[in-house]
Amino acid sequence: MAASAAPATVSAEASVPFVYRLVLTTIEPLFATSGALMAFRSPAAYLSTMTRGATFFLPDTAFVYTELGGAWLLFAFLEAVVLRAFDDLRLWRLLCAGMLLSDAAYCHSAAQAVGGWAQWVVLSRWTAEDWLVFWSTAPMVLVRVLIVLGVGVRVPRQDATRGRERKSE
Repeated sequence: MAASAAPATVSAEASVPFVYRLVLTTIEPLFATSGALMAFRSPAAYLSTMTRGATFFLPDTAFVYTELGGAWLLFAFLEAVVLRAFDDLRLWRLLCAGMLLSDAAYCHSAAQAVGGWAQWVVLSRWTAEDWLVFWSTAPMVLVRVLIVLGVGVRVPRQDATRGRERKSE
């Protein structure tokens, strides 16, 4: 029996559109780092932003904001360092899928912060901070979804009989 060959590495740089790479390796790491700094240095301001000022910061809960800041630093590192260091589409997709798990929890927390999804979807009640949270999150989440689904990603076709890449003509 012939041993199966390891799957060929597909270049993320050649496959992932420039705008996706720009968002994930430059823009979002800056946003994540600034979010981490806010969580570390001004947890009360962070809490007020997320809850429309409805909840007050308790110093005994500062550790939660330190954890949150650490998670954002991980995002910044994965995107600014790991995605740049490894030109492998498979790794990019796996990391994006993992980050989407965190995105789902974060988006749900944004709704929880204002009283639940029934409150969050009422756009007429949104504050400037709600719009900021949305626009600093949604484009990044969308890019990860598109990469995981392969939308806009150029992947070389495989020859079904030989398992070799064919050049597109």
